[in-house]
Amino acid sequence: MISNPNQLNEDNHPTVSFNDAVNHFLQDCKVRNLTKETLRRYRNGLKKFHHVLEASNKDMTTLTALDLTHSIIPGMFDEGLSLRTVNCNICILKEFFKFLATEGWMETNIVADLRPFKVLQSSTHTFTDGHLQRLFAQPNRSIFTGYRNYVMMLVLFDTGIRLKKLTNLRVTDNDFEEQTIRILQGKGRKHRIVPIQHTCVLQLNHYLQERGKLEHDRLWVNLDNQPFEDSGIRVMISRYCKAAEIQGVQCSCHTFRHTFANFIFSTAVTPSPCDVF
Repeated sequence: MISNPNQLNEDNHPTVSFNDAVNHFLQDCKVRNLTKETLRRYRNGLKKFHHVLEASNKDMTTLTALDLTHSIIPGMFDEGLSLRTVNCNICILKEFFKFLATEGWMETNIVADLRPFKVLQSSTHTFTDGHLQRLFAQPNRSIFTGYRNYVMMLVLFDTGIRLKKLTNLRVTDNDFEEQTIRILQGKGRKHRIVPIQHTCVLQLNHYLQERGKLEHDRLWVNLDNQPFEDSGIRVMISRYCKAAEIQGVQCSCHTFRHTFANFIFSTAVTPSPCDVF
């Protein structure tokens, strides 16, 4: 439990600045061993929320539930944010204000009764064959980064791997003789073995020749031979989707995962997407 500041307002309630509250909140999240990605989302979401408060001349400690439901959240929709993004912001605010109330920096949790909006499941949450053909045509395979991106998308589609797992793959996780990739699972350092197609093995092997031997074991690297992080992968996928003029489906690494799962459930054998491209 984080101690409250000694400073009191005129009603003898402890006060804290927004930035201090966010720092304490994020520190509490670290103590609870939340992932770096979760911390990043919380930090970015609260930074934007702070801008909203400043623009509307509102203070965190005097904010009411009506301010949120009648002004701030409708303002998110006015900005053109998607329903899923608004729901993500609501979840961040719920965690943050719950923390403030627990620490005694607010008398009540003003978002206790706030609920995310219901999102209807979309039937277009996978890439079509046409989408995939156009996506895999985007990377310029004559240069290192383009070829790396191409192979990375092959692995995404051939394994259904999550973004974070893809980012953290090591050179030693590849077993070309067995045609498998070892994927680390959770905090217990357990792993699972995922089969990959022959063409994907060949492309990975060629990529490793282009990558060369480095002092670290991270599989994906940039031109400076440093690990290629997940933020760069997100930008890459988004840029290729835009260039391929893909519409009607969310353009993200997770859509590759949905597409992989769709193949698994619709066919009796493991899909062979690498043989298509």
